[in-house]
Amino acid sequence: MSRIRAVCAVGCLAVGLLARPAAAQISVIASPSQSQTLRADQVAEIFAGTTVTWPNGQKVQLVEIGDPLLAQLFYAKVVRKPSSVVRAQWTKLALSGQALAPQRPGDAAAVKALVARTPNAIGYIKAADLDGSVKEVVKVP
Repeated sequence: MSRIRAVCAVGCLAVGLLARPAAAQISVIASPSQSQTLRADQVAEIFAGTTVTWPNGQKVQLVEIGDPLLAQLFYAKVVRKPSSVVRAQWTKLALSGQALAPQRPGDAAAVKALVARTPNAIGYIKAADLDGSVKEVVKVP
């Protein structure tokens, strides 16, 4: 019986370590055509919904990844609020016409494709998925 418990404990530990996104770095990305630069605090304000425009005044198009664990990690690290609270804020902003509704195209490839072709878009992906199709604005450790 103790051998079964030991095997189960090791298996659970291995699954937990493999599933942990906490060690993943996150890249905040924009279209390569976006000339505006952002500081980490500006990125937090944009994703929190307290700022809905780029520094040049153009409305931001928020692009979220479909991975709920990465989204939770991102919002916890960058905005320091649960993703549900942030999404409620963005829904309110979009319904009132103050901001564009966030897009959720799916996986990292879809996020990069949408961000690359949308000049005012900003999104996030795992840093390991970053390539030359988009511009990294901020890296989140």
